[in-house]
Amino acid sequence: MKKLLSFLMTAILLVSLLGVALADDEPIEILFWHTRKSGANLEVVEHEVETFNATIGKELGIVVHHEPQGGYPEIWAALSTASGDVAPDVIALGNTYVPYALGEDMLVDMAPLAEADGYDLTGNLMDWVLQIAGNTDGQIHSLPYIRSTPVLYYNKGIADELGITIPEQITIEELEAFGRAAMIKDGDTVTRYGFELLKDFGYYNAAWVYQLGSEFLAAEGGSPALEDGTMLKVLSDWRGWVDEGWCRPFDASSQADGALQEFVAGRLASYINSCSAMAGIIKNAKENGIELGVAMFPTYDKENHVAEIGGGNIAIIGEGKTDAQIKAAWEFIKFVMSDSEQFFNSTKTGYCPCTLSVANDPDMAAFWAENPFYQVPFNQLKTAGRGQEIPALETAQDFIQLCEDAAGRLIQAQETTPEEEVQKLIDGASRIVW
Repeated sequence: MKKLLSFLMTAILLVSLLGVALADDEPIEILFWHTRKSGANLEVVEHEVETFNATIGKELGIVVHHEPQGGYPEIWAALSTASGDVAPDVIALGNTYVPYALGEDMLVDMAPLAEADGYDLTGNLMDWVLQIAGNTDGQIHSLPYIRSTPVLYYNKGIADELGITIPEQITIEELEAFGRAAMIKDGDTVTRYGFELLKDFGYYNAAWVYQLGSEFLAAEGGSPALEDGTMLKVLSDWRGWVDEGWCRPFDASSQADGALQEFVAGRLASYINSCSAMAGIIKNAKENGIELGVAMFPTYDKENHVAEIGGGNIAIIGEGKTDAQIKAAWEFIKFVMSDSEQFFNSTKTGYCPCTLSVANDPDMAAFWAENPFYQVPFNQLKTAGRGQEIPALETAQDFIQLCEDAAGRLIQAQETTPEEEVQKLIDGASRIVW
């Protein structure tokens, strides 16, 4: 019976664009694996699945089930060993893991599905989405689902007291001026820092390398920034800010929590964190009487503003799946990428909506008008966004880890010099198999 139904479904799909509906008692069941296991993130997934099943799914005979699989490394590990009916139909993969799945030929090219539906897929995506692995040359193997970009959170009350206006597109020079002015010392002890940068080198510092006209990672492997002096400048500037006293060294552990605690206590005037943390930061600032401001990720060059985009993409698994299952999965993908769901996802969590049409959605426009901070990362993605997975190098994480270690020694422990760390990075990069 099941083989006959599968045959019939395949036949229907070949002659009709409508055809995923089955008899009411035997719907197509779709499994969605994701990393959003608690809080607002889980609420979003439950909303997506329940709403789809009650509307489009009910009409077409599709039922979506969802299962959280831990973090990005865990979900990739689970996918690597799953097959057939055990494997998901739809998956939310960490952006840097998408190239692995592409290398294993696991992901479905959604461009033909969109073309068959008359669905304008590529025309509604930001440019950076079309520059990541699997999405060039007219193919679309993954779509931005829970993508984030770093922004500057600052104490607007302090800025106002100092007579400093922080523009939405803030430069490094303007950040330095604010940081120095905001610092307060009691003798040799800093009682209020002007700024803090967390340790996430591939998310923050790498963008500064690109802003300065170099490359953090080259397509063929290696880091040109190590040879042209750009890495030395980025590390030297960061260490210089710490040595001047206005930049707080990140904590050895729980660094994001530590920075937030200092910020809402009024002992830190600004820091950089992901926009995905925005809802929590807004809530904590309000509860502690801090007037919050949000600006774009600081840039060395306004004409070459680059900000990395981290997070995860959503994709369809093709390996071991029938045409009917793939078409049903595509229906769910379209629903998740709709303006209404982009709006719900963004406003509940702080993750960025990544379609162009969402800016014209009345609900999104109204929300941004009342909550302008949430539009800052969207504007940044449109004008300065760069996918963290560019270039698609399987050993990129190895080099990033070397940089993380360097930042720990240079900034947190303050036991080395920028010159020493650049040499260690050169030595370490030479041992990576690119």
